[in-house]
Amino acid sequence: MAQETTLKVPALHCGSCVNTITGTLEALPSVEVTQADTETKLVRVTFDESAVSVDQIREALDEVGFSADE
Repeated sequence: MAQETTLKVPALHCGSCVNTITGTLEALPSVEVTQADTETKLVRVTFDESAVSVDQIREALDEVGFSADE
């Protein structure tokens, strides 16, 4: 079943950041980034909770240098 979460990513500053975050998260199973906004620093993610958890999403961001808060 699809879940949605919004994460605050303070280091989200530019288009390159958006591309890195989007590519990283969409490489995870059943994850789709529906919005990544450099002004608000928010990333909205839709995912299948049976395939991936919010903690795994955060860990993937940490691995590429972007810490995230819910």
